[in-house]
Amino acid sequence: FGRNRTNVWDYPGVNTFRRGRLEELALHPTVKPVALVADAIKDGSRRNGIVLDPFCGSGTVLVAAERTGRRARAIEIDPAYVDVAVRRWQAYAGKPATLEPTGQTFEDVEESRASADGSEA
Repeated sequence: FGRNRTNVWDYPGVNTFRRGRLEELALHPTVKPVALVADAIKDGSRRNGIVLDPFCGSGTVLVAAERTGRRARAIEIDPAYVDVAVRRWQAYAGKPATLEPTGQTFEDVEESRASADGSEA
């Protein structure tokens, strides 16, 4: 279970100059490096295990769990960040997120929200 590593972790941060960094920071002010979170997940869980993120934010744990073969469960109070997290996960996973009780895709939910408030998705 887990791995035996040192207690010093060295990862390039999201603020490091690289392509895509400004887009990530525009979505959420504290985006974490996926590689860092993926390593933490590997250290504390088993493949196919469930990882809980009670403060989902930009969805880094969702992406890291997908990358490491874990199943993520996430909680986020801000609807705008829920949308950010779902979009990030879909972009990484290459598959649509679905609302389990109804089977609606994220895009379906967005469209129904937009038509309910009179705006476009």
